Amino acid sequence: MNKLISTILILSLLVIGEIFSLDAFAGKGNNMPSGPHYELGLIGRPNIYKGSGTDNSNRHTIFIPLDTNDPEGCVGGCVDGKVKLLMTQSGDGFRVVDGDATNDGRAKFNIAPGYYAVFARALGKPGGNIDFIAWFTYWLDEGENMLSDAIWLGNVNLTRNAKKPQTVNISKLFYYTGCLWYDPDGVPDSNDEYQDCYSNEWVFDVDGFSEYWWDVDNNGLKRLEIRFYPVPKGYIPPQD
Repeated sequence: MNKLISTILILSLLVIGEIFSLDAFAGKGNNMPSGPHYELGLIGRPNIYKGSGTDNSNRHTIFIPLDTNDPEGCVGGCVDGKVKLLMTQSGDGFRVVDGDATNDGRAKFNIAPGYYAVFARALGKPGGNIDFIAWFTYWLDEGENMLSDAIWLGNVNLTRNAKKPQTVNISKLFYYTGCLWYDPDGVPDSNDEYQDCYSNEWVFDVDGFSEYWWDVDNNGLKRLEIRFYPVPKGYIPPQD
C-alpha cells in the first residue's frame, strides 16, 4: 500500500509539473519557492555514522562528514578532500539508495522521472561552508567500450552566515549546454565521428549518458537543504 501511495504521489507531482507556472518560484516565508517538491538534506556529522537504516529508501537525508578534510571523519573514501554523491534517474522514484558517506566517502540518490528546477540553502549553526561540483560522463561509442572524460557542469558554494538563510537556484548543475564528441564504431579518426550540440539539456537525456555526480567539499556546514520542483521539458535554468 505504501508503494502504491508513493507511486501516486510521484505521478501527481509530475502532472502538476506540466502545468506548473515558473512564476511560482517567488519564495515564501522560508525563502524557498512554493509548490510541490521533493526535499533532500545533506547532514554534516563530526564522526563516522555507526548506526543502520542509511539504505532506507523512505529517508530524506544523507550523512556526509562535517569536515571532508578530516581523515577521521572520512575513512578511506574521500578523494582530494571531497565526497562523491552519485545521482541516478529511474522509475523507482525519489529515494536515498545509500545515505552514508561518512564511512567510505560515497553516497547515492535516485531522482524520479521528469525534469526539475533545483534549489538549495545552507542551514544550521552560522559559520559553515560547502562547495559542490557537478560532473557527468557519457559513452563515446554505441558499444559502450569508450567512456568520456568527466564533463564539468558547474559548481556552487554556499556559506551559512548569521543572516537569514539564502535560497539559491542550482538548476544549472543538472542542465548541459555545449557540444560532445562521439565515435559510434569506437575506431579513432574514422569517418563516422561526429558532434552533438545541446542547449540546456537535462543531463540524464544526453545521448549515451553514463554517470552524474557531485564532488562535495564540506567545511563545517551542518545541513544543506535541496529541493526538486517538477517543471515542463524545456525549462531554462538561470546561469548565475
